[in-house]
Amino acid sequence: MFRVSRRDVLKLLGVAGLAAAWHPHATSAGVIVPGSYGMKSVQWLTEIEAVDRDYKGYYQQKGWTDKATVKSMSRIDLPGHGSRLKGSDHLVQGLAFAGIRGVSQVEVSVDEGKSWHRATLHPPLSVSSWVFWHWMWHVPRPARYTLMVRATDGTGKLQTSEEAEPAPEGASGLHQVTVTVEES
Repeated sequence: MFRVSRRDVLKLLGVAGLAAAWHPHATSAGVIVPGSYGMKSVQWLTEIEAVDRDYKGYYQQKGWTDKATVKSMSRIDLPGHGSRLKGSDHLVQGLAFAGIRGVSQVEVSVDEGKSWHRATLHPPLSVSSWVFWHWMWHVPRPARYTLMVRATDGTGKLQTSEEAEPAPEGASGLHQVTVTVEES
């Protein structure tokens, strides 16, 4: 109940016509819980029942996490995986997200994680939005490179490099793209 009473939880009431597009038996009400995976948000509301215990919803009954806190993530959008680049200066850019914790830093590696370069963060649109970032890469010599990215959330916690599948607690790991840099 504490989480639902926080001011950042969005209670959607009376969104005309929207509910029917989600589910034919739905009312026009729902709940979005920022910082939690979608399984914790009510996609359509058909009834409300007060209970005196921790209710396990559909996904929790299927073995998914009950906490559902969004993990920090980051990705490289440009250059794309497999790109062939010419020249020595290239813009690397992407986005990062850490739920309601925000993103305080993004770093890029071009040497398989041996060293990291701080990217420039664009101002986020809200505390719960993606953060766009960019970094100007000066390529020392033509070669094949694997670029990696990682984020640090607003509490100072570094994104985990441990890879995990989406179920049961959300995907994790560091995003990578491999590019080939050719002479101009």
